[in-house]
Amino acid sequence: MTPLILRPQPAAGELAAYLRRDDHTPVVCPLLTYQPGNGLALLPALLKQAEITLAVSAAAVQFASRQLQQQKIPWPPALTYLAVGPATAAEWQQQGLSVISPADARSEGLLALPALQSVNGKKIVILRGNGGRELLTETLRHRGAQVSCVECYRRHYLQTDGARLLQEWQAAAVDSVIITSSELFRQLLILLPDTAGNWLSALRWFVASERIAEEIRHSGFKQITIMSGAQHQAVAAALSE
Repeated sequence: MTPLILRPQPAAGELAAYLRRDDHTPVVCPLLTYQPGNGLALLPALLKQAEITLAVSAAAVQFASRQLQQQKIPWPPALTYLAVGPATAAEWQQQGLSVISPADARSEGLLALPALQSVNGKKIVILRGNGGRELLTETLRHRGAQVSCVECYRRHYLQTDGARLLQEWQAAAVDSVIITSSELFRQLLILLPDTAGNWLSALRWFVASERIAEEIRHSGFKQITIMSGAQHQAVAAALSE
């Protein structure tokens, strides 16, 4: 297949190299970049008081880890670590930490975990980017938790000629798109001209969750495969099927 990879670097390049091993011919065009968030300076003090730390993306853990490493501060071993999915959990596991991750890689999956049921009075730190859903924060506060959100990174979207990109992708015979977040899908629609509708409808969409699939269906696209996750192995397995 010739899938279009829109996720940020370096993950986009790493995924492309992984898929080429299975004879796919991916086209890489990151639609956004990540930059350090405005809340990183607050992280060490918040972790000292926290009982539970949860991350909603691998990027959040990556940027938080760099901040702590620069200050020569380890992740507190006594904390309960929760990750939204396996790719996010893997970032912490590489540092020898025990991580709990739900089978449902969404905020709803995290909120269903036993560790987040009786949280009245507990101090919870949420690692995330700028913007995004507020379901986690609002629900945990409703359950009585003291929640602090740390903006670990900020998204910066590509500003370019969407018509030119469309021509390049069509010339490369792109036949599918790998979508790992709803934000990426929305940005793709914003970027491309209205004339791209028929081309987009003919593509196979490989998505990282049912929530993303629902949004793509709502836009009228029907060829959707829900992958088991966003990690390279899950993407490769979905494309091979």
